[in-house]
Amino acid sequence: MIIVEDFITLSREERRKHLNLTEACCDRGGNSTNHKGVLAQYLDTTIPSGRILLCHACNNSKCSNPRHLYWGTDYDNIIIDGKKFGTYKHPFERRVEKYGYKKACAMNSRVGNTYGAGNKNKPKTEEHKKNISNTTKENYR
Repeated sequence: MIIVEDFITLSREERRKHLNLTEACCDRGGNSTNHKGVLAQYLDTTIPSGRILLCHACNNSKCSNPRHLYWGTDYDNIIIDGKKFGTYKHPFERRVEKYGYKKACAMNSRVGNTYGAGNKNKPKTEEHKKNISNTTKENYR
């Protein structure tokens, strides 16, 4: 039996080599917790705890076909698969949807902004605010 914490260190391609999306989904319902046992048995791994996720390569959360499931990370599930299936949104996009464009900009520009790397406890420069404003206004109106 393979320890899933060791298995997750393999490349994404290695972790997904068993996939066969030409097969039909097996819609049994339930949630990913139920399907973890199916995938663990199929791949002969342990069942993970923590931030190792059960990902659906078919984008059908009810599918329990082990040839559609793989062990993945947040990056695999949210960003790579999200971009592939059109469900990924940048955090600023989600903030605009929730609070509106002006409030989202205000949240990004406040002192102590924790959303921008390297910008903690420092106000953004006027030039930086101008660049953000010019590049994003067209995208969110």
